[in-house]
Amino acid sequence: MQESTRHIRDSINIEQHWASLTRREREVLALVAQGKSNREIAQKLSITDKTAGHHVGHILRKLEVSSRTQAALWAIWTGTAEMG
Repeated sequence: MQESTRHIRDSINIEQHWASLTRREREVLALVAQGKSNREIAQKLSITDKTAGHHVGHILRKLEVSSRTQAALWAIWTGTAEMG
């Protein structure tokens, strides 16, 4: 019973985190999950490196993780990496 409750709670948490991201942040997260640097993200999305960095910072805060590697793993683990 505890396992299914934890699974439901985790699913809700994933949905809440995903919903907190803007469309652009979702695009950036998908690129982070592909291992792209801020410069590569900026080129792909026609934005500045600084703006890409700001998006990554917002993503880390919203997902409650401390590194882009953790954000990438979160996106891959939750299956959202391809939904950007």
